[in-house]
Amino acid sequence: MTPDVGHLEGRTIFITGGTGSLGHTLAAAILDHTREARVTVYSRGESRQAEMAEEFSRHRDRLRMRLGDVRDRDRLELALWRVDIVVHAAALKRVDDTARHPEELIKTNVLGTQNVLRAALTTGVRRILLVSSDKGVEAANPYGGTKFLAEQLVTAWNAVGYARGQLSSCVRYGNVLSSTGSVAHAFRHAAQDGEVASVTEGGMTRFWMTRDEAAALVCRCLRLMRGGEVFVPKLPSAPVEALARAMGAPGVRLVPKRPGGEKAHETLLSEHESHRAVDVGDLFVVEPDWELPVDREPWKGEALPAGFSYRSDTAPRLSLDALAEMGRV
Repeated sequence: MTPDVGHLEGRTIFITGGTGSLGHTLAAAILDHTREARVTVYSRGESRQAEMAEEFSRHRDRLRMRLGDVRDRDRLELALWRVDIVVHAAALKRVDDTARHPEELIKTNVLGTQNVLRAALTTGVRRILLVSSDKGVEAANPYGGTKFLAEQLVTAWNAVGYARGQLSSCVRYGNVLSSTGSVAHAFRHAAQDGEVASVTEGGMTRFWMTRDEAAALVCRCLRLMRGGEVFVPKLPSAPVEALARAMGAPGVRLVPKRPGGEKAHETLLSEHESHRAVDVGDLFVVEPDWELPVDREPWKGEALPAGFSYRSDTAPRLSLDALAEMGRV
């Protein structure tokens, strides 16, 4: 898959949480398929930054590593100097581990997003794309709640930034196989050790995509964005139990739901927002719930039927072979 990165030539792309799975894959996609694009990785982990710098040493003239936290607006303003585009991927995201510490989620996922927006406006950044999650739709846990608020901050920010030449939008997707903390790792280890995999009871389903697909989607949305919209890909889904079997686990053991508000099924597009969304092929585009600027062209596409939603229990299903192939990427 060749990512859509031609429009990024000559630009500097700043990735918050850049040493994470998406940031790592996105940096590779941009640097490997452009000649003049530059990438700045912004994250808290010095060891992971050192490892990434070594891995990408062939691109050392176009890659910059910046230590910092999205909680620190002053540091963001310094690091964002001469940046054209921000991909905001930094977040606390483990549903169970963060459920007892919602104040930490708020500091990073909500206030951190606000810091990114304000610092980006101060330093003249032209485009900001928030990487969001299906957990923020009809949120059932503190993590989902903070992603919902982050989306609201980013889309509403166009009321401030649009007139000054800045666009801010969101892309929302589901579970990324082989990302940091992915359940696919646990299932693969179970298969290697010949052990049964622990799977949450109740026929739980999730949306699945690969890291390369996630990075390619981000690059595409950076080209398409008009400001204020949320991009929603039509991802396929599968039961979590099917993923365990696709990874080669010899069997499964059903366990209770994790604490913190784990849902049986996820929703990428809710019926409450479908009335302002359009179908543009392989994406839904959700327009903002406020009047568009006069010169901002509205999205044209097929209107969705009343009450439409895109859920993991009714979305197109991945086969075991397809899941196994995705898990190898």
